[in-house]
Amino acid sequence: MPEQKRELEDRRKKPTRPISRYSFIGRRKKNRREVEKKNYYVDRYEPGILFIFITVLIFCALDALLTLKLLQYGGIELNPFMAVLIRKDSVLFFIVKIAITAVNTLILLLHKNFVVFGWFKFRTVIYSVFLLYFGLIVYELHLFLKYVF
Repeated sequence: MPEQKRELEDRRKKPTRPISRYSFIGRRKKNRREVEKKNYYVDRYEPGILFIFITVLIFCALDALLTLKLLQYGGIELNPFMAVLIRKDSVLFFIVKIAITAVNTLILLLHKNFVVFGWFKFRTVIYSVFLLYFGLIVYELHLFLKYVF
């Protein structure tokens, strides 16, 4: 019998894409090879990081709502881009704010196992965004309660 040669390209020569058909049905939760200790994508994310991602989006929506309420009580929007959107249309402001946060947080989530400058982990940025939004919500609630009561 003649020996059959494979004509297929070795799939392992190319790195895994950040979004693929396996993003929701894949099995990979960590690196495949020992040499891949950093800068690799996964198909599935651990529940803790997904909780942080969803909570950041909820905080973003709450921030937008509190901002709109505080503006009614005489507050000001410090971000010039968002201030223009608020003056134009509050619904547009809300949608753009959520979209910007969702896209950027998703990019961070996809790259959670990446390290830049040899030491800086993207995972740290995700947690930092969470803490910053948490602090912002606490501050805005404090202002809101101060104006209302």
